Amino acid sequence: MKTLLIYDDLVALNREQHRQLKLAPPAKPFAFARETNSVPLASSELSAAALDFPCVFVEGPDGHSVVALVGLRDRENLFVQPDGSWARGAYLPAFFRRYPFVLAEAAGDANFTVCLDRACPGLNTTHGEALFDAEGQETPWLAEIERFLLSFRQEMVTSRDFANQLAALELLQDGVIEYTLDGQTTALRGFKTINEERLRTLGPATRHDLAIKGWLGWAYAHLLSLQQVQRLAARLDDRRALDTAERNAAASTH
Repeated sequence: MKTLLIYDDLVALNREQHRQLKLAPPAKPFAFARETNSVPLASSELSAAALDFPCVFVEGPDGHSVVALVGLRDRENLFVQPDGSWARGAYLPAFFRRYPFVLAEAAGDANFTVCLDRACPGLNTTHGEALFDAEGQETPWLAEIERFLLSFRQEMVTSRDFANQLAALELLQDGVIEYTLDGQTTALRGFKTINEERLRTLGPATRHDLAIKGWLGWAYAHLLSLQQVQRLAARLDDRRALDTAERNAAASTH
């Protein structure tokens, strides 16, 4: 059973148990994300992600967070290609870039443990990037991975602060995004978007506070991203055409 959306078999990284492990690029590098139609996003990614995905807000136990919509149907990521690669030229969210690693935090403990997904097909003992050296010390490559994980975690904390501040300012509203496919209009719901009118009429002090934090720019990047839903629908149309062609080809061989 997958945890954290994309992980099948998480274990704590152990320098003794995993001393011989190496990580090589798997044949289908993003197959792990094939059935994920949304992905958590750090707000600092919004300016890049807004060029490819609708980016919206969702509410959970810890408040509000930002997610990118990468599919329009359940359990389908339109950016993972049939060969397992990521769509050429499209932004790759950090949540996916960190795979097969992730940081785990014990309750009441300020320390973090690096974990990895043992189900990752790139893990082996013969080739690829080594996790530990012959003495059992972390390799520079693994140390860089850990720095990336810590940086991403901090960015996600900032992202939640940003989203929760927008909620506190009553800028978030129940969202509706419409797209057209085969002449039929479909509405997406179950998330929140910024009310642009309320954003424009914020008091000068509040707008200045958001601006100096960089959050005002993030807010407008989110609003810009909502225009990407029809491009996502075009990807879905292409995917459906490919599925139909594959079914027809399979039927013709019987």
